[in-house]
Amino acid sequence: MSDPHLVLCGGLPLAAAPPRWRRLPRTDLDIGGAEDVHLAVAQLTARMAATIPDASMDLLEVAAYVFAADQALTRGGTAAVDYGDAWRRRLRFVIPVRDPERWGRADVQLALRAALEFLTDDEYEFAFVRATEPARPERYLTDLLPPSGTEFEEVVLFSGGLDSLCGAVEEVLVAGRRAVLVSHRSATRVTGRQREVFEALAARAPDPRRRPLHVGVTVNKASDLNREFTQRSRSFVFASVAAVVARQVGLGRVTFFENGCTSLNLPVSPELVGARASRTTHPQSLARFGTFLTHLFGTRFAVRNPYQSYTKAEILTRLRERGHAALCRLTCSCGTVWGRDGDRPHCGVCSQCVERRVSALAAGLTDADDPPDRYACDPIRGDREGPDLTFAERYVGTAREVAAIDSPLAFAARFPEVNEAAPFLAERPGAGVRLAHGLCQRNARGIMDVIRRAVDPEELVGQSVAARSLLGAALGRTVGPRATTPAPPAASRDFCVVRETFSVTYDGHSCDLGNTLEFRFVERLHRARGTYLPIPVIGKDVWDDEAVSKNAVQAVASNLRRKLRRLELPEDFVDGSQKGHYGLRLLPT
Repeated sequence: MSDPHLVLCGGLPLAAAPPRWRRLPRTDLDIGGAEDVHLAVAQLTARMAATIPDASMDLLEVAAYVFAADQALTRGGTAAVDYGDAWRRRLRFVIPVRDPERWGRADVQLALRAALEFLTDDEYEFAFVRATEPARPERYLTDLLPPSGTEFEEVVLFSGGLDSLCGAVEEVLVAGRRAVLVSHRSATRVTGRQREVFEALAARAPDPRRRPLHVGVTVNKASDLNREFTQRSRSFVFASVAAVVARQVGLGRVTFFENGCTSLNLPVSPELVGARASRTTHPQSLARFGTFLTHLFGTRFAVRNPYQSYTKAEILTRLRERGHAALCRLTCSCGTVWGRDGDRPHCGVCSQCVERRVSALAAGLTDADDPPDRYACDPIRGDREGPDLTFAERYVGTAREVAAIDSPLAFAARFPEVNEAAPFLAERPGAGVRLAHGLCQRNARGIMDVIRRAVDPEELVGQSVAARSLLGAALGRTVGPRATTPAPPAASRDFCVVRETFSVTYDGHSCDLGNTLEFRFVERLHRARGTYLPIPVIGKDVWDDEAVSKNAVQAVASNLRRKLRRLELPEDFVDGSQKGHYGLRLLPT
């Protein structure tokens, strides 16, 4: 575990920190002011926003500070083989709040730390002091709507992906409930897609008077604080904002809709220990959120996932049977937002894209529901390399293995992580293990069935399936020359970007960049080889800020050139000679 680090919030002086923390390395964060942290909640009704209690306002700010610190403090970049100290951080927060007595209670603090420590794998301590000039609600709340005469019956987390769409359809179109859909607006393009999905869904509401309400939440930080991109605390922010909204409409619950396999997130690789396999909607995470919110609010509060017992294919089947599968084409599931265009929003090679496409096929969705041309690479047959190829091999291998495990006991022995979820899936852990085993086995067998149906006998005879594809991995094709190109020479001088290790390679040599802006910068330029990208595009995809300064980009480019010198690349390989643009020069092969 790394050394402790002090996070001093809200413009507090160092003297506000406990004496034992004052000598620690320190990061200052403030909402507003220098705009280290930006927080905004849009589209609340005037009735909702009229009387937000101090505890709710404090919760919004605490969640925003935790989320910002999660990204501002690195876990050490490249994942070390021994998974050493850098991954698990020791964070000490000093936060000004309106109600320090409530936040200082032992039960609230213990529940808060328990929720965050399981979710992120970090160690937390909090000191809460009284805010001398707390922000008024109007500082964060925008676009207030007129009061509504209809009561809201559910508050649902809505990402704009497939699972949250299916859940919203269940609540709004099937059950006929009036729901508030809460979205995190992380980038302009994501906001646009969420709005498009929401409007299409709302247009199908049988009663216009019971249209859902879409609440958008923006929580981000200054671009120079973008140092860590794992963002394990994201779901804590979502749950906190949704809980505030729920309290304002008189509800004691919020709902995540996430298929059970993704919630369990059992590692496909043995090195993905602890929270290295994300616990965003893990059953224990949601239970701990509920416990914390119950202590904070002083009344029972639940955070639930009705899809915990269903595979992704099963919830898509329910959507298709209810006649709403056409909405799927509007959603986006890709885990790599950077550099994606509007026509092909899915990369086709990340885990989210592969699971989306395989589940859509398993559920019987048509190409009109999930258009293949919206994937930059065919998730089943597309050629891939490096970590994307490794993932495909592990994905198929794990599915084959799980499909063959008939005993829940053997399943728990092979995937001991399931024991962290079992007590939260059923009253008896044994029943929870059986539930998880059945869920994962149905999912695995569905994957294998999709692969079987994808096999073309002519491709088998002609051995024309790309060896570096998911289907090639399933068929046991030896990874040799690409099917469409001659084999490269043994001493290939290709420049490669290896996302799994945050490194680049050239002419047999490797350069570790870590999980840094320099890595994101070269990765974005590498995807556009042969062209030059304008600084606003680079800013949006690397910094998530179209207005990033030219000097900031120049500094990262300069650092990158310095680090790449060990590869003996040409000095102008990272080329900024085109005014306002950057690109990578093409290299001789």
